[in-house]
Amino acid sequence: MRIISGSAKGRILKSPKGMLTRPTLDRTRESLFNILANGVLEGASVLDIFAGTGALGLEALSRGAAHCVFIDHYTQALIRQNAELCGFGGQYEILRMEAGKALARLQGRQFQYIFADPPYNKNLVNSTIALICQYDLLAPDGLLLMEHSRDEEIADSLLYEIIREKAYGKDTRIAFIRRHQGGIES
Repeated sequence: MRIISGSAKGRILKSPKGMLTRPTLDRTRESLFNILANGVLEGASVLDIFAGTGALGLEALSRGAAHCVFIDHYTQALIRQNAELCGFGGQYEILRMEAGKALARLQGRQFQYIFADPPYNKNLVNSTIALICQYDLLAPDGLLLMEHSRDEEIADSLLYEIIREKAYGKDTRIAFIRRHQGGIES
């Protein structure tokens, strides 16, 4: 795994041994960031949920995001090593706790880009989206990118809309989700 573009282009990221994480493949990450287009991350605040190696958030920082919050219950040291390896000291924070607790702690903050890559087929996709909405974490013009298994459907909601969905390989989909224009209703 490597950083694909930007200030840390080519840096090789450390990965954990074993099957603790399922890193987003380089080609999937490259496609995802190409869809976002150049320059859109400049100065953005980013949240990376179920961060694993931190590759998605680190790629965003490399492409100009100002700050990233990483959430992962298990890989705090690995994310820190990878962030420092890429030269992003001072541009990140790591919450080492269960995702629901971390999202609650972030209430009152908003992010232009939220990357979420929960473990597949664990019923975490819709609950994670619900918590992001409940705590109003997605900025009004923000974008949530939810990586999930083809076997998991994202529930319809009045709070958000899927504006695009792209399949990668035989198992993976990424949904691009925006808040509805009316915002989050109480």
